[in-house]
Amino acid sequence: MTDLFFCNICDQSVPLARMEDGEAVRHGGRVICPTCCDAISMSQKNQGNAKSGGSMFFPLFIGLIACGACVFLYLEMDKVKNDSTVHVNDAVMMLHQSLGEVQLKQEASFAKVADQLDSLDQSLEEGMRESLELTDAVDTRVGSLVTQVDQLEGLADGQATLQQSVRNLQAQIQVSEEGLRGVRAGQEFLRDNIAELERKVVIATAAPVEANGFSSDVKALLGQLKDDDPLKRVSAIEKISKFDDPALIPYVEALLDDNYEMNRFYAANTLGNWNAMASVPALIQSLADNFAFVRKEANAALVEITKEDVGYDSKGSEKDRQKAAERWTEWWAKNSN
Repeated sequence: MTDLFFCNICDQSVPLARMEDGEAVRHGGRVICPTCCDAISMSQKNQGNAKSGGSMFFPLFIGLIACGACVFLYLEMDKVKNDSTVHVNDAVMMLHQSLGEVQLKQEASFAKVADQLDSLDQSLEEGMRESLELTDAVDTRVGSLVTQVDQLEGLADGQATLQQSVRNLQAQIQVSEEGLRGVRAGQEFLRDNIAELERKVVIATAAPVEANGFSSDVKALLGQLKDDDPLKRVSAIEKISKFDDPALIPYVEALLDDNYEMNRFYAANTLGNWNAMASVPALIQSLADNFAFVRKEANAALVEITKEDVGYDSKGSEKDRQKAAERWTEWWAKNSN
């Protein structure tokens, strides 16, 4: 396809071939057709004559060019105006269409709101009706309760008398409970004393060493338990602990009152190893020993024998140790029979 260009002066089309033949002039983006080139050439030739009042061709040519430019400008402005009008009309049509859609949506929303309002009115009417019915029921119930209260007013005096009788009975029960606690404490004290007395009687009435049928070695050790030297007594109890003979329990239990703490320790250890249930009261008494390691061993013996643990702490405060010892005493009272 042949490229076309347009003259910048008269807007006439200029084929590319005319410019290649030299008939038209192209300089950068500007193009001058052959006719305009001839006119410009002639104007240059007659320039001298124009100064002396010669030919009027050049002014006329310039006027024609100006008229052509005005016509071209008018046509362009008319084209722009038409294009603008088309765009404005399109925009107006789109605006009317959008307004129509908005109006339809608004009408649909109003209809939906109207339906919701109707439903709400119905719900309010039903709620009001139910509220009135409930109010009537409440009034009826209140009236019934008022009647019942009126009937109970005559019983107020009897109720006050009954309450006073209950208070008096509660006071009597409390007095009785305090008395029972005192009796129970006395019984426990008496039981502990009897147990201790029985233990001492058993020790005091134990048969002589020669009459018990022990071997000569055991007899010698039992005699050594009475030696004045505490270290000899320690040596004897260590050796006796290996026999595990129930007949030896009273002799070992007696060492819980020995004046040497090591003998008391070994005695508690031996009784625990022998599971000497009859020695539980004596071991409970040893929980008050002056030495913590003796107290600890006595409690360990109790745990070993009874398979129970009351939470005794040999290094705890005296008050806590006493409470734990009381728990051991309570356990023995419930399980010794």
